[in-house]
Amino acid sequence: MPYFDEIITLKLPDFLFKSSKGANVTLVAKIIILHYINTADGSLPGVDKISYGDIPGLAGYSPVFEKRVARPLITAFGFDKYLFLETGTAMGGIKEDYGDASFTLFALPRIPITFILWEGDAEFTPSLKMLFDPSITGYLPLEDITVISKLASTRIIKEGGLRYLGV
Repeated sequence: MPYFDEIITLKLPDFLFKSSKGANVTLVAKIIILHYINTADGSLPGVDKISYGDIPGLAGYSPVFEKRVARPLITAFGFDKYLFLETGTAMGGIKEDYGDASFTLFALPRIPITFILWEGDAEFTPSLKMLFDPSITGYLPLEDITVISKLASTRIIKEGGLRYLGV
């Protein structure tokens, strides 16, 4: 199964997970993948996109989401839209035309997450918004939407640091 920029193979009935990159498949990733498989209702992503706070049941958690998911991305890329876009597309993201730089990254096959950055400068602080397909609740429980977003944020920051260092 595609999982961000790698393929995770699941062997049943042993529940053995293997990464195409040879990386450790964490317990959190295993749980997310199993929830995805178990919850999937088959709906296809459409053209509509909604913010985290517009996902039914998650509005009250928006401040925590902002602190744990969006703020680290702003800190890492808020003043470098080029590195942000380069990092996202290097991870398999599809360039979008929102904000100053944006891309859509598929965390799982039917879980697109769109990352939009408005670059900061001397007058304006940077900001970032993440958009989701409304069908996401047909694939993941609400708690997992937050977790997969945090995993995406962490992966982008790590990849951006490597790209910044020229690795």
